[in-house]
Amino acid sequence: MYEAFINGYRLADVLHGKPYYVYCIEVLESKTNTRYFIEKRYSEFSALHRTLKKYNSDIAPFPPKRVRNSQPKLLEQRRAALELYIQKMLRLMATKQQVLNFLGIEIQETDVPYKRIHKTVNSLRHSHSNTLRHHPVLTFHSDPYIQADPTSSLPDVVTNGVLLGIYKS
Repeated sequence: MYEAFINGYRLADVLHGKPYYVYCIEVLESKTNTRYFIEKRYSEFSALHRTLKKYNSDIAPFPPKRVRNSQPKLLEQRRAALELYIQKMLRLMATKQQVLNFLGIEIQETDVPYKRIHKTVNSLRHSHSNTLRHHPVLTFHSDPYIQADPTSSLPDVVTNGVLLGIYKS
């Protein structure tokens, strides 16, 4: 089961052209406790809505585009409406796969454990440089640079040298 939240928005830095806002989406896959962080523009949500509307008659209402979309109050209203929209579309079986594709999330098949990794690598290789992609976040139970592996018989000379240089100087 997937849960989606739009935690906020930010003004995207662009090298050329007009800056635009992106919405910061967090998706939690409850079965594996995996989190995905994705950024999408309103226009990308709008394109998804048009696609879903073509193939499905029962879809959630979509927040309308407004002229002055850079005011914080309007951005927050749109964020909340987009969050509701994406949550409803993820709950519908008819639209769930299309929404996951839109977010760049592939469903891992149980009989082929490495298929997901292979597909992700291939899709990233062919992506455009100006397209925003999600970036998985890795976490550690403890800081691997400070606490050395207790099962290793070798000393961690790099960590010991850095700590010695910082605290014994």
